[in-house]
Amino acid sequence: MSAAEMHPELAAAIAAAFPGRPVHDAAPLAGGLSGATLIAFAVDGAPYVAKRCAPDPADPERAAREIACMRVASERGVAPRLRHADGRTGVTIMDRIAGTPLRPTGDPRLLERVATALRRLHDGPPFPRGPARIDFLRFLDAQCAALAGARLPAELVRAVEELERASAPHAHEAPCHRDLNPNNVLVTADSVVFVDWTTAGAGDPFVDLAQLGVFAFPRPEQREALLQAYLGRPASDDERSRAHLARRIALAFYAASFFFAGARLGGPPPAEGEPTPLLEVLAALRAAPERIHPGTVAAALLHEMRDEMRH
Repeated sequence: MSAAEMHPELAAAIAAAFPGRPVHDAAPLAGGLSGATLIAFAVDGAPYVAKRCAPDPADPERAAREIACMRVASERGVAPRLRHADGRTGVTIMDRIAGTPLRPTGDPRLLERVATALRRLHDGPPFPRGPARIDFLRFLDAQCAALAGARLPAELVRAVEELERASAPHAHEAPCHRDLNPNNVLVTADSVVFVDWTTAGAGDPFVDLAQLGVFAFPRPEQREALLQAYLGRPASDDERSRAHLARRIALAFYAASFFFAGARLGGPPPAEGEPTPLLEVLAALRAAPERIHPGTVAAALLHEMRDEMRH
């Protein structure tokens, strides 16, 4: 990919960040569900990623908020080093991390490193406030209706409203990533780094923990160990209750996200009896993600949320 093939704002940002230095190996990267444009490239043999946020008329402050969060996280050492940021164009350039996505593990040393990185983020300077999670779910609901003619399950949105009300009196705000799926957590030989700060903002740190637990620490004993490592001591009854509420919010958040991903493909697959247990779906998703329809994952997450709400 040449500079002429890039979006002009990306090409201008790279030229400004590395004036007079040739750019090599430029190639597009997958941008996920946010619609962002990502370009990988190298300068003087060092790898970088340039990102241009897709304009969002419903949230015009999104790019500036993401950059503010990235800047703090970069300074805290829990995000890639930021080389260029322009809130007007929504373009950022950061170091490209040669890490691997976080995968389920029983390794206590890795669990401790993840917990330490998350604690370092949460203990840092405040993040700006972003849209409420329920507003994000309502946005996904409208998008699902527009794309596939089918809205999110009403009980999912209703459950998040109830859970947010129940947890609000006990929660305290902290700088949060707010989308800690495994692909957004990169593990290297000497660091754990969080990437994709699209939804970052002030939030409940227990929901960040719960999001990690959905995919990377899927078993109850793993989540308990993560909570203890994060706190640096055994959890109190109140903290454990907060963790249970946050898990249900995280399950709902990701169920909605996978329903949306399914809507982008034309809608969920036909229902066939009881949903497959979540642990089985997650194992299949890790083994061959291209073979698992997003609607199958969404149904398993929703079923898990229902089951935990009943208990």
